[in-house]
Amino acid sequence: MKEMARWLALGALVLLVSVASPRPARAQDDSGFEDPTAQAPPPQFITPAEVKKMIDDHDKGFALVDTQPEEAYAEGHIPGAINYPWVPQVKPPVPLPRNKMLIFYCPCQHDEDSIDMYKKLVEFGYLNTKILEGGWYKWVALKYPVEGTDAANAIKEAEAAAANGSTGGARSSAAANPSANAPAQPAAASANASAQPATASGPITSGRPVGAVTPSLRVIDVTGKYKGQDTCYVCEYGPAPTVIGFFSKPSDQAADLIVKLDQLVKSQKNLKGFVVMTEGAASKEWLEKLAADKGIEVPLVYFARGVQDSGMRVYKLNPAADNTILVNDNRQVVANFVNITDSTFDQVREASLKMLASAAPAGSGQ
Repeated sequence: MKEMARWLALGALVLLVSVASPRPARAQDDSGFEDPTAQAPPPQFITPAEVKKMIDDHDKGFALVDTQPEEAYAEGHIPGAINYPWVPQVKPPVPLPRNKMLIFYCPCQHDEDSIDMYKKLVEFGYLNTKILEGGWYKWVALKYPVEGTDAANAIKEAEAAAANGSTGGARSSAAANPSANAPAQPAAASANASAQPATASGPITSGRPVGAVTPSLRVIDVTGKYKGQDTCYVCEYGPAPTVIGFFSKPSDQAADLIVKLDQLVKSQKNLKGFVVMTEGAASKEWLEKLAADKGIEVPLVYFARGVQDSGMRVYKLNPAADNTILVNDNRQVVANFVNITDSTFDQVREASLKMLASAAPAGSGQ
């Protein structure tokens, strides 16, 4: 009896400890219910060479997942990849296979969107996943196969970059002539301006509307920490409050507004910002001189293909607009301004300060 009592006491103690111990986070299935058997593994990476071999070997046990915006995916992606654009919140049902290893890739400098989507999908039970190291940029720089409406240009640019000994992104060679071999511009300016919000600064509409997600944005860096390379500052800054200024071409007014935007970002510790010149590589020297003369610290970048760039369509930019300024929090547009002038820039400042006052503290990554 004493022996049985001792074993009963020991069993009760083990039960008490197991109940009191914290439980690991549980993943969810597509219906949103918790799966008590699923636990999140640490993110794992796979090299482009390994993926290419799997493709060449006709391996059916994996699926590539491209997290670019739909428009960018259409222009260029890895053959066979599924397009599942980055979103701030994944909602079921998730249209991705569960019987294969998922390999995520994105056009981010440090795979930010891929890693973020991996983390979100773990909550829905997707545990057999890997991240393509270096993402889209590294794949194209290695001159591996691509497909899409602009695949030929991606390959030519990669070959030119390799010939020039460039260590930047695959599009760095396009800087010299962004219009060469460019795809035809679709559907006039009105298509870019459709379904846009009215603005206080004029009748022209441009840019993603209030409430819309700010997706990854491929640009060539001129003055930031990725000089001469393809990069994505939207991915870099993640959920941090951010001001993005799009300017059509160099001008005295553009210079004054860029200075004001830079001063605004400098004055607010938690605010990020960068400037995109939509004209393309022709503005590179002007941006370099402006940054040097005025001490501009926010990154100044441009679209590799100017107004033909997919960024114009992804961000719904109207070519007729002199400038479009988006104020964003947690990668969502909270204010949209078009054709801002020196006298109306206070609208941007006020919207940014209001955003900062209501925003929860955010880091610079995802």
